[in-house]
Amino acid sequence: MWLYSLEHSLNQIEPNLAPLIEPNVLEQLKAISRFFPDALTNTYGFEYRLASASSKVDFAIHVNKSEAAIVAGCHPTQRLPEIFDHHPAWQQIQQFSAVWADPSSLLHYHINNLWLEFDLENAADLPIPGMLFRPSNIYTSPSIPPKYEWIWKQALPLLLGNTLPTRVETKLIQCLTCLPIPCTVFQVGVMLSRNIQAVRLCLMGAPSQLIPYLAAMGWQGNTQELEASVNALTPYVDGIILSIDVGEQIYRRIGIEGIYLSRYLPCVNGQWQSLLNYLVQTGLCEAQTRDALLQYSGYSLAKAVHERIYVRGLNHIKLLYHPSLPVAAKIYFGVMHQPVSLLSSSLSNKIQSSTVTPNLEPSTLLLAQARSLDSALSDAVTFLLAARNSEGWWTDFHLAAGISDEWVTGYVGTMLSGVSDDRASDDRIQTAMKQSWKLLQTRNHRANQTWGYNRFPPGDADSTGWAIQLAAVMGETDSSRAQQAIRSLLAHQRSEGGFSTYERPEAIRAFIQGAPEQDLTGWCGSHPCVSAAIATIPSGILPPDCRAALQTYLQSTQSAAGGWSAYWWQDPEYSTALAAEAITVDQPGSTRITQAVEWGLSRLTTEGYIATSDHPAGSPFATAWCLRLLLLQPENPQVQSAIHSIVRWLLDQQRSNGSWTASARLRVPFPDDQDPDRFDQWVYHGTIQGSLVFDCACIFTTATVLQALAKFQRYSSQQTDQGFRDAVLA
Repeated sequence: MWLYSLEHSLNQIEPNLAPLIEPNVLEQLKAISRFFPDALTNTYGFEYRLASASSKVDFAIHVNKSEAAIVAGCHPTQRLPEIFDHHPAWQQIQQFSAVWADPSSLLHYHINNLWLEFDLENAADLPIPGMLFRPSNIYTSPSIPPKYEWIWKQALPLLLGNTLPTRVETKLIQCLTCLPIPCTVFQVGVMLSRNIQAVRLCLMGAPSQLIPYLAAMGWQGNTQELEASVNALTPYVDGIILSIDVGEQIYRRIGIEGIYLSRYLPCVNGQWQSLLNYLVQTGLCEAQTRDALLQYSGYSLAKAVHERIYVRGLNHIKLLYHPSLPVAAKIYFGVMHQPVSLLSSSLSNKIQSSTVTPNLEPSTLLLAQARSLDSALSDAVTFLLAARNSEGWWTDFHLAAGISDEWVTGYVGTMLSGVSDDRASDDRIQTAMKQSWKLLQTRNHRANQTWGYNRFPPGDADSTGWAIQLAAVMGETDSSRAQQAIRSLLAHQRSEGGFSTYERPEAIRAFIQGAPEQDLTGWCGSHPCVSAAIATIPSGILPPDCRAALQTYLQSTQSAAGGWSAYWWQDPEYSTALAAEAITVDQPGSTRITQAVEWGLSRLTTEGYIATSDHPAGSPFATAWCLRLLLLQPENPQVQSAIHSIVRWLLDQQRSNGSWTASARLRVPFPDDQDPDRFDQWVYHGTIQGSLVFDCACIFTTATVLQALAKFQRYSSQQTDQGFRDAVLA
C-alpha cells in the first residue's frame, strides 16, 4: 500500500536511539511503527521514563489536519492496514478523524492537531493508542475565555462511541467551565488502550492560577507540595503545563510539564543541559542517561530511494507528582523527517558516499558557502514560482479564516517586481506577475471591489494596497477594477491621515461573529504598518491630499528612537523600512531617514542579522527589511559596512531549495487592542485573536528577502566602484 513505513524512518535514527533504548524495546517500537506509512506524519516521538531501574518507552505519532484522511481511511493512496477497519477502537478513531478532516465540520475548526500515543506495556498484536487532541483555543476577547462545549458534546462522544458516564461528564464540564482566564486547554486525551473512566486535560497557564483552581475543583492533594515541585522546575523551562485526569473526581496524580517556546534554541543555549543536570542532582535521572540525551539532538541525512532529512531533538520534560509517592520524571524526545529536494551538489556528493550520514552539522543543511548573488536570486525565483498552487495563487499563513491567497499573492507579486538575473528568469517573473494580477481580478465578489486575506473575510486596506502595488507594476492602475479598488481604499483613511485595516466595524464584526457590544477600535483604527505600505504606492495613483495627510501621519508616529511600530507584525523593521522609503520619495534629505537608519543599525548584530526572540540566531524576514532600510543611505561608511554584513549573512542563510526559513511573524491582536506591543500572552501557531503565526510555507519570507537582495543588486550595479559589490560577495 505504501513504499515506506515509519519503521524505515526508525531504522535511520537507530544509531542515535541505541544509547537510550534497549534492543528489545527498540524491536517493540519497530513492530508498532511498521503498521503506519511514513506519509502519516512528519513528526513522531518517545516518552521515556528517567528512573534508573526503568527503560520504559512509549511511542507517539503526531497527525495534522492534512494527514487526518490517512487515519480516517479515506486517503486515495495511503491507507492503514485492513485489520484496523475491524477493531472497535480503531473504528472510533477512524470515524473521529473523518469528521475532523471534513472542512465543514465543527471539529475541523476547533481541533488543531492530535497525537496517537502507544503504550508499549499494553501493546498487543494490533496497537491501540491513546489519543490527545489540541484545541485551537479560539478567543473572541482577552476577557472572554474560549468555549469548550464542543469537547463534551461532539468530540468525546464521537471518539468514545458513546457519551461519558454522567458523573464523569459533570466533573469534566465543571473543570472546563471554571478554568481561570487566561488559562487554556492545551490538550484533551482519552487513553483508549486503558480501561480507565477518565479524560486527561493538559492545562496551560500560570501555576499561581492553576494550583488554586485544582483545589477549588476538589483535588485531594497537597497544594504546597505541588507548588514546591512546580517552583523547582520553573527556573529551567519557559513555561508550565499541568496535566490532570478527570473522572468522577480529579485523580491525585498531577503531571508537571516543563516546556520551551522554541524547538531548537534550548539545545543551543544550554537550557537542556542545566535542566538535566538538575534532574541528576535530585536523583531523577542517571548521569549516563543525561549524557546520552544531550548527544541525541542533531541532524542526519539518509538516501534509500529518495533523500530524507532527519531532525532529532528533545521536546519537554514531565514530573509526575503524587501526594503519597516520590516524584518521578519522564522526558519526551523525537524526530522530524522530511524529503529533501534540490540538494546542493556538494551535499549530494556526501550522501552518495554513505547510506546514512549521521550528525551532519546544521550548516551543511544550508549551502556550504555563500552563493553568488545572481544564483541566489535565480534559486529564490525558482522556489517561488514552484510554490504556487494549481490555480496559480501564492498561499501562506494559517488562521481561522483559512490560508491566505489574495493578500499573499498581491504581496509576492509586488516583491517579484524589479528582480532580474537573466532574460529567462525575467520572462518567467513577468508571466507570473501577469497571472497574479489576472487571478486577483477574478475575485470581484465584494461590492467595493477590495481584496482581503482570502475570499472569505471582508476586504481590508493592507491586502488591497498590495494588490494595487502589483497593478501599478503591471501598468494596470487605470483599469476600472483598480480604480474602484483605489476609491474604496481611500475610505480607510482616518482623520489623522493613517489607514485602518478595516473600514467599518460592522462587516468584520459579522465575519468573526462578534457580539454587538464588542469593541473593534483596534482593528478599525490607524495602523502604522498598513499606512506605511500604502504610502509606498507610486506617486500619482493616490490623490495629493491623501498622500500629504499620510506623510503627516507617518512623521507623527515615528518613535524617538527612529523606528515605527507595527500593528499586525511582531517585527518593527517591516513598518520602519516601508515608512522610511515612503518619506524618502517626498523628502529625500529628511533627518527622519537618518534617524530611521541609525535605529536600524542599533538593531543589527555585528554578524549582520536582526535577532528576534523566535530567531535569536537571525531572522531572515526582519534582516531583509533592515537591508532595505539601510539602502536608503548607503553612502555612509558605517551603513555600507553593515550592508556588506547583511548581504553575506542572507546569502549564507539561503536553503538548498532556494527559500529562507519562515520568520515573518504575523500577529493577530484582539479587536479592541490599540497597542499590541504591550500584550505579552501571544499563543504561538494559534488561529485567531491573540495568536502569533509564521509563514508556514516560507513564501512570504522568501519573497521579502528576494526583493531586498534585488534592491541591493540594482544599487550595486549602479556604482562606478565595482569594489563595493565585490567586497560584499567576497
